[in-house]
Amino acid sequence: MPSFKSIEHVIWDWNGTLLDDVQLCVDVINRILHQRSLPRISVRQYRETFDFPVIDYYLKLGFNLKKDSFEDLTDEFIGAYESKRRSLQLHPGAKEALRIFQRNRIPQCMLSAAKKESLLSYLHQYGITSFFKSVLGLDHHYADGKIHLGNKWIRNHHLEKERILFIGDTLHDLKVARAMGVRCILVVTGHNSESRLKAHHNEVVGNLHEVLQRFNF
Repeated sequence: MPSFKSIEHVIWDWNGTLLDDVQLCVDVINRILHQRSLPRISVRQYRETFDFPVIDYYLKLGFNLKKDSFEDLTDEFIGAYESKRRSLQLHPGAKEALRIFQRNRIPQCMLSAAKKESLLSYLHQYGITSFFKSVLGLDHHYADGKIHLGNKWIRNHHLEKERILFIGDTLHDLKVARAMGVRCILVVTGHNSESRLKAHHNEVVGNLHEVLQRFNF
């Protein structure tokens, strides 16, 4: 298994990678599905179904976007999610990983398809703002992509792509990393199943502790 000792910058995804929010996402979407007499889903089904763009995920769940617009469904989801956000926790090993990278002088960046304003609030809530040199997010909450944010960040900082590692939890994160031309490792504790991740990528780990093991600190 190759190590990442040549890595000089780490890019983190947020939801599902550092933040443990899968169960809340399932609970919220099930409430919305139930209100429309649509079948509820399990965590296992969610991990097999969730994808980007989110509009495709909604279609897979059976929502009628002629009756409920994508924007209205998203607003409803975000409203319910935000009302419960204070109950969420970071994944085990998240703060330790952030602290160890900082101790080893590896700059860290947050790259998310979430709204930047919400991201900054979260980082403050969990007391981890100081670990990040950059926080990249959208100016809205419709999660329509983050590749452009990452590419702009690389250009602005004149970074060597082969020395950057993206840590994520979904096939979309893999797509983003490949579009940016950087290395990627995926953790299976997030929003996509282990089988989906391993079918498309060979650098997949069980948790954040296993990420640290790859660095030989």
